[in-house]
Amino acid sequence: MKRLFTQFMLLLFVTTAVAQAEYYSSIDGTKGGADLKNALYNLIKIHKQISYGSGSSSTWGAFYTTDAVIENGKRRVLDMYSGETRYFGDKGEAIGGMNIEHSVAKSWWGGTKNNAYCDLHHLNPSDQDANSRKSNYPLGELTSVSWDNGVTFVGKAKIDGSSQNAYEPCDEYKGDFARTFMYMFTCYQDLTWEYTWMNYENSAYPTLKPWAVELLLKWHEQDPVSEKEVNRNNAVYAVQGNRNPYIDYPQLAEYVWGDSTTYVFHLNGDVEDGSGSIGGGTGGDNTEIESGWTEYINENFDGTSMVFTTQETTGNYPWELSTYYKLALASSYDSETGTGNDAESWLISPVIDLSKAEEAKISFDYVIRYCQSGKASEYHQLLIGKDYSGDVEEVAWEVIDFGAAENTTSWSLTEVKDIEIPAKYLGEKNVAIAFYYKGTATKSGTFEIDNFILQAIEGEGNEGGSGGNEGDGNEGGSTGNEGDGNEGGGTGNEGDGNEGSGSGNEGTTGGNNGNFTGNSFTLVTDAAQLTAGDSIVIVYEDYVMGASAGNYRYRTDVMTSNGTVTYLAADAQKIVLEEGAVEGTFALNVGDGYLAAVSTSSNHLKTATAVDNNSSWKITIGNDALATVQAQGDKTRNTIQYNTGSPRFSCYTGSQKPVNIYAKSPVATIVREIKCGNNLSIYSLAGVYVGRLAENESKPSGLKSGIYIIDGKKIFVK
Repeated sequence: MKRLFTQFMLLLFVTTAVAQAEYYSSIDGTKGGADLKNALYNLIKIHKQISYGSGSSSTWGAFYTTDAVIENGKRRVLDMYSGETRYFGDKGEAIGGMNIEHSVAKSWWGGTKNNAYCDLHHLNPSDQDANSRKSNYPLGELTSVSWDNGVTFVGKAKIDGSSQNAYEPCDEYKGDFARTFMYMFTCYQDLTWEYTWMNYENSAYPTLKPWAVELLLKWHEQDPVSEKEVNRNNAVYAVQGNRNPYIDYPQLAEYVWGDSTTYVFHLNGDVEDGSGSIGGGTGGDNTEIESGWTEYINENFDGTSMVFTTQETTGNYPWELSTYYKLALASSYDSETGTGNDAESWLISPVIDLSKAEEAKISFDYVIRYCQSGKASEYHQLLIGKDYSGDVEEVAWEVIDFGAAENTTSWSLTEVKDIEIPAKYLGEKNVAIAFYYKGTATKSGTFEIDNFILQAIEGEGNEGGSGGNEGDGNEGGSTGNEGDGNEGGGTGNEGDGNEGSGSGNEGTTGGNNGNFTGNSFTLVTDAAQLTAGDSIVIVYEDYVMGASAGNYRYRTDVMTSNGTVTYLAADAQKIVLEEGAVEGTFALNVGDGYLAAVSTSSNHLKTATAVDNNSSWKITIGNDALATVQAQGDKTRNTIQYNTGSPRFSCYTGSQKPVNIYAKSPVATIVREIKCGNNLSIYSLAGVYVGRLAENESKPSGLKSGIYIIDGKKIFVK
């Protein structure tokens, strides 16, 4: 298992496990995820409601015990919202300059004076000014600060894909608030919430939105349970009669929302993988390979990257890897606007060589929710096809029925076992599996995939396919041979050393030999990774370069995680690298021309119609993957940077913010030598005519190495 606990957390687990075993006995042996969260809800929702306000038996009377520390014979107030020093008077007496603060704002459920309104677990004495400044904002990691007192910070944060008002506690209290929010959205999962920044309107599980889960688990880990929290939890229990389980058993957070949702929770610390096996904690994922079978793909989506790639054919709602739910998911529902969107998205396996397979099968887990009525199997499909080379629209996909059905009650995954791969794909070298998702403006559901396994029983195999003969040097398929390292394509032979007398190819790797092999943009950490033909985007924090605005480029939205772009706005500027006019430089093709520095005395960044010295750029990558994109010619003082004062990307001489570059490589055919029987026109990736390839000509004069369109195909010419 991948649980991450500090030594303090583990020690705390041992002590509280003994002390609180009786209180938590009802949840012992419950499977993680929705089942465990519901069991916790049924346990902690039962408690005494304390009167709100002043008085010895009301909130201020409780604070006298729960939020005080004795100093020099006086009770000092523990204020998690400011550094002001204040002291309690008589028990139950309100303190001047302070409020009773709801950490989860009461307006979020409409302000009804219910149990949540009076729950001491999320009520704290708070400095009035801080309370007013934080308003009813959600928690967030601020990108800009408009007010702070050193303990509470108020400003803007990136929340669920957009910039919103938020507040951020100081590091000392981040874990305290995270565990309080986990408690509130467990204890009151049955409320209909009116404000849904961090949560869904009405959802027993997961209740919290993915971005909120990510934030709370992060703070929960970074700021472990403190002695102060343990003492307060005990004090609230004495008054109110219920406990915050995420303080007593910190690992519960991972069982409910994190990396252990498929495991069974045991108070004594035993690890049970959900199938009844108790032991060392390596189970849980569907990873077992049967004896006699060879594993081809085993993807549990638990890491920060996956072997699958993605493509969208409609809309901009790609499949994504959820590193906190530990699965792949697709949805075209926009939670900010509450609207559905037209979308078609593909999750595609690596190309699989089944040339030795006599039998092959697939297993995986899935859930479909909120899809259009009667469309579960049409809008959520498992597909198989041959000769995939980067474009799903060029493959004749075949549907494999896996019994797709909507789960209308929960997010529990359904296990699909031993789906047979059709016999006609056995013996083939270039097979791909894909999951297809469709959403509409009328109804945009969610499709989730986990624990994908493809395994096969292998025989002697047929290296040559239907027409290959290894003895004379041919490895290839029915018409394609290895040539000079190619596993198919063309008519070249390996044995006689001919690289291809037809239009023989070496293979179908990326144009830069695989530096950026997926369909996602990846952070560039070394300029040597870049080569002509790569597509790049230029990024500063949560913004990416967009369209031209005359002398500069607009900014638009981007989201990244662990060095990969997870969301890219539709109006983001995708740039194709071409060889520059100066050796060792690139031209930045933006479709209608090339980015160019046009002035030595200003920061103008415009679009030129041709590649020259001023539209050639030298790219270097420094520490923290910060990129210097420097103009050439007589404009070397200019570099592409980001202006935070007047938000935009332009060609600055200094004093602005450096950028990062994210790149992906094209899927292109690599050619050592091109020979053809007919004249062919050659175009750049931007569609600009660059020359003609005459009969039997290897390479037209003056054609630089790079990616071109020849005969309707992307060709990388060395």
